[in-house]
Amino acid sequence: MRGFWLYILLFLSLASHAKHLVGGEITYECLGNYNYEFTLTIYRDCKPLGQTAFDANAVITVFDINNNIILSLSPPLFSDKDTLPLEAPNNCSNLASSVCTEKGVYKVTANLPPIVGGYTITHQRCCRNATILNIPNPSTWGSTYTVEIPSNDVTCNSSPSFTATPPVLLCVNQPLSLDMSATDSDGDSLSYSICSVIHGGGQVVNPTGYTGFNSPAPDPAAPPPYSNVPFAAGFSFANPISSNPILNINPQTGILRGTPTQLGQYVFAICVTEWRNGQILSTIRRDFQFNVSGDCQGPISIMEDQIMNTNTLCAGLTIQFKSISLNTSSWRWDFGDLSTNADTSRLAHPTYTFPDTGLYTVTLIANPGSLCQDTSILEFRVYYPVSIGYNYTGETCYGVNSIDFIAEGSFSPKAEINWDFGGSTNVGQTSSLVNPTGVTYDLPGAYEVTISVEDYECRDTFKSIIYVYPNPVLDTDVPPTTECAPATVQFSDSSVVFGLAQHTWIFGDGSKSNDQSPLHVYEEPGKYTVEHYIKTFQGCIDSVYESYFEVIEVLPKPSSILTIDPLRASIYDPVVNIENEISTNTNTETILPDGRRIFNLQGETLTFIDTGTYPVTHIAYNQFGCSDTLVVCIVIDAPVNLFVPNAFTPNNDGLNDEFKISITGIVEYEIQIFSRWGELVFQSNDLDYSWNGKLMNEGNKLNDRTFTYRIKVLTKENRRTIIKHGAINIID
Repeated sequence: MRGFWLYILLFLSLASHAKHLVGGEITYECLGNYNYEFTLTIYRDCKPLGQTAFDANAVITVFDINNNIILSLSPPLFSDKDTLPLEAPNNCSNLASSVCTEKGVYKVTANLPPIVGGYTITHQRCCRNATILNIPNPSTWGSTYTVEIPSNDVTCNSSPSFTATPPVLLCVNQPLSLDMSATDSDGDSLSYSICSVIHGGGQVVNPTGYTGFNSPAPDPAAPPPYSNVPFAAGFSFANPISSNPILNINPQTGILRGTPTQLGQYVFAICVTEWRNGQILSTIRRDFQFNVSGDCQGPISIMEDQIMNTNTLCAGLTIQFKSISLNTSSWRWDFGDLSTNADTSRLAHPTYTFPDTGLYTVTLIANPGSLCQDTSILEFRVYYPVSIGYNYTGETCYGVNSIDFIAEGSFSPKAEINWDFGGSTNVGQTSSLVNPTGVTYDLPGAYEVTISVEDYECRDTFKSIIYVYPNPVLDTDVPPTTECAPATVQFSDSSVVFGLAQHTWIFGDGSKSNDQSPLHVYEEPGKYTVEHYIKTFQGCIDSVYESYFEVIEVLPKPSSILTIDPLRASIYDPVVNIENEISTNTNTETILPDGRRIFNLQGETLTFIDTGTYPVTHIAYNQFGCSDTLVVCIVIDAPVNLFVPNAFTPNNDGLNDEFKISITGIVEYEIQIFSRWGELVFQSNDLDYSWNGKLMNEGNKLNDRTFTYRIKVLTKENRRTIIKHGAINIID
């Protein structure tokens, strides 16, 4: 019991400095004719003595969308204070008697006709207990309880209301499963979440009354928007309590689960959102303080439910059960099978096979027969597993498509089947028939068809793609063409086909192609009919064909013929004769090397005055405007002539002072001169660079009088190499 007394002392110490506010919420109910009854619930500490009492009258302020005050209401305390029970998790738990929470209820009625933007109803009060662990400076923060009436509320909506009061105490290190659900008298859909905690009011006391927004009880309340209470390090509105696993709420059922791991007081909020036709109507918020106790040491019966272990849902008749009870050494299970008395077990984790599907109430007693036994009861759903798939038959070509869908899998005759065809059909996009037939799609394409089954709360979904194939449609571009031979034509295909298709082009000149968009060259003149075939191999298997009669015309091309004699001549005989061979219906234009243009040339004699290569361009035209161009090059060569003197007189008298050679008809040249001892005394590749009788043309004259030379040339004609050797004499 040592932990128990430490806990009592902790609460006594903290409570002596505490404020009074524990939490609250505000809801409303439509009484008809737009009369709304507002219910404000306030929770406060009732121990130790001396805590602030409930306000005799509460302040409720009604705002419009522009934050104008529509009404200021002052409802009295509707009922005597109600002390919330300390509900122990089991018969052997010792709870701290110093913890006490009271509930006070205020009610008031107001007539609020529908308006654009609706109404915001708000109550504010300060302050919270100084002993709260999950917010900084907790005694400085107050609370705002607020709810909205929807815009133009012609149906006179009622907000949700919580089903049960919240528990005062939680047990450390023990899993919790708390019902935070709400009901809605209008039958609207509800969703649940852990949400932010809203601040309101303050610690400023005005001697003339609570008139400021920062006073303990603002009158009127501050208009929206409202600020959130900050959380201390390590906490947030989504993780408000030290817990493992963390606190979480089922968004559909409102069941709050988790395992607190640290003693203390924690503030949190639960929001319930009301939906109708996919639109949010209102949200109520319960702001509350949990006290986590360490004095819960007795046995606690806990069984693994079907939310914790979804493998037990839709798993057939045999279910594996598991006890996760605390402080427990023995167990007794009753599986709720009313057809037998043998539906019990003493194992911690038994397996039981039920006789049929259905809903069974399962009971687990922890430490059965002992003074401190604990019991838990859960409902288990026993259903066969379901599986779903589909097949289909029928025609899938667009224009004639008609498909029969067949549901396949494992499910009972009472199963609810739903189809989504993935697109627009003659029966709509969805169907609830087991085997819809005669389904025709409005357009070709790929459609993801989804089939789902719900069978005694067991569900399965299957998706697959089906194709509604387009019929092959020939779309060919065969350009009408009239060109001179050779004519190049680009054929293009943009036909609509699905999958693989074979193309066959027949060009009319004896050749064909299997390319989709071929390029073809017509060499011979004539008129040609083009044919294009497509054969499909997937989807809608079919062949389509089209013929294009004499769409291609290839015109004859003339021949440009020119006789030139000779094509290569010597500069010593540079005369060349040109003759034109003119065919019927052909005209010519000849461009000579000197730039002259001669039309319909018969014959011409050209005399060249220099070596070189001279082009002659000859163009022939026919009556269709087709032409042929011939370019012929005339070459005038210089024949190879080599003159090498055998002596020279380098005496500077201006006559024969240098050794110089004369060469024609070459393209490359090299000379080397050697002394009689074989020493290289001169070399050059430049015909204009002569030898002056000195060593490399520098310094004093050489003493020898006889030298040898080696001359190497490459001829212009025939590109032949010629090497010549000889002697040179120097005469004084």
